[in-house]
Amino acid sequence: MEQNNDIDTEALESSAAAAIKRRARGRPSPEQAAALRESFLAAALESFLDKGYSATSIEAIAREAGVAKITIYRQFDNKEALFREVAHRAVSNARETMQNTLVHRGSDERQTLIELVERMYLSGTEPKTLALMRLVIAEAVRFPELAKSLYAENSYVLAPVVDYLAEAHRAGKLHVPQPELSAVQLSILAFGGVRFFISKPLAGPEERRVWAEGIVDLVLRGWAPDSAAAAKVPQGSD
Repeated sequence: MEQNNDIDTEALESSAAAAIKRRARGRPSPEQAAALRESFLAAALESFLDKGYSATSIEAIAREAGVAKITIYRQFDNKEALFREVAHRAVSNARETMQNTLVHRGSDERQTLIELVERMYLSGTEPKTLALMRLVIAEAVRFPELAKSLYAENSYVLAPVVDYLAEAHRAGKLHVPQPELSAVQLSILAFGGVRFFISKPLAGPEERRVWAEGIVDLVLRGWAPDSAAAAKVPQGSD
């Protein structure tokens, strides 16, 4: 009887140890959970871009990322919620690119604006971001509120530009009484409107610099402090 008890005890201990290991495997650490999330979000982005929204499935994303479907469903109720997150992440990446922009205070206004326009262009035409924005536009009828929210987030992306224009206006270096509006207008010129949604982006640094210089030379004519004063002078006055 004592031998049987020893065997039973060993079996119970072994079973308990196995259960603990199974629970440990089923509950990843915060670092592992974050890595799994990055893995399936990256796979989701690739699938949405390659196949479009309709042809993408959570099952296929899970297979590509090497995770269980339940791992995705624990965080996102459905494909629509996952798509929203992928789109918002693209905007967040663009925002980080712009937020990391260092405005060189010692530079003249033209040089500073050229650098800002180039940075806006690069953040908006990064291949995956541009491809995803095309997809969002294509799915605008299905997700009208998503398109609106992404546009609203544009203010965060342009924060460094708004700050610079507001400061330049206060210092009398530029005439931009509405820096938020001016930043949006500058960004539209920088991105080229719909041009880069339907054609290839500029080829390289030299073309980007020429593009940026042309935009800045155009807006400086309207933003120059002297032009604001001249606009108040009646026609025909001495």
